Amino acid sequence: MYNTNFSFDHAIRPIIHGILDLIYPPLCLVCEKKLTDQEDQICFSCLNGFQLIGKEHDKFSIPGKVFIEKAWALFVFDSAFQGLIHHLKYSRRRKPVLAVLKHFQSEIMGQIKHTHYDWIVSIPLHPRKMRERGYNQVDGMNAWLCEQLGTAQGNHLVRRLKYTESQTKLNAEERQLNVAMAFGVVNESEISGRQFLLVDDVLTTGATANELAEVLINSGAQQVDLITLSTPQ
Repeated sequence: MYNTNFSFDHAIRPIIHGILDLIYPPLCLVCEKKLTDQEDQICFSCLNGFQLIGKEHDKFSIPGKVFIEKAWALFVFDSAFQGLIHHLKYSRRRKPVLAVLKHFQSEIMGQIKHTHYDWIVSIPLHPRKMRERGYNQVDGMNAWLCEQLGTAQGNHLVRRLKYTESQTKLNAEERQLNVAMAFGVVNESEISGRQFLLVDDVLTTGATANELAEVLINSGAQQVDLITLSTPQ
């Protein structure tokens, strides 16, 4: 039997979307200019304006030993990218970051594809922070990396034990103290001898990721690397 409801819905939906686009045209999340039909979330001008760093990160300012073997901070944390991160963390706008990753896919994969990873792990949020925000802002990037590298997501292997204050106004030493003893592991048998890639949004001193890397290394991990969306220059 012919489904008239389906045909009507299929026909009317583009009209409704067209009317909404006329009243509320889709705007670039970064510059707020009207998007073309070929653009999604972020205009091509802003996408091409993001500064891809294109090399390993080597500017850790952590007191003491660095447990991270290799690290990549993909983009310069300028005002445009800062706005993108703000939307990611506080406005539930997760798709734009995926648009950036897709746009620079070949360049990003060219940097990290030479290492095999057993697990890709998002830096975990404390349960209280997870309740406040409702999601971990880097889980989308984690899932994208898992798909690109054919690697399993290992978020179930780690947990945040301590609710920490914002690191924003702290110096390197204070950041390290703030995150001390902040992480724990859930199942050492799935960690021993494995290679990990940690995922975070911004790399400043690296104190938070290094604290988790130390916990993983002490639990038997063979290697812990780090990838973040951005870093200040």
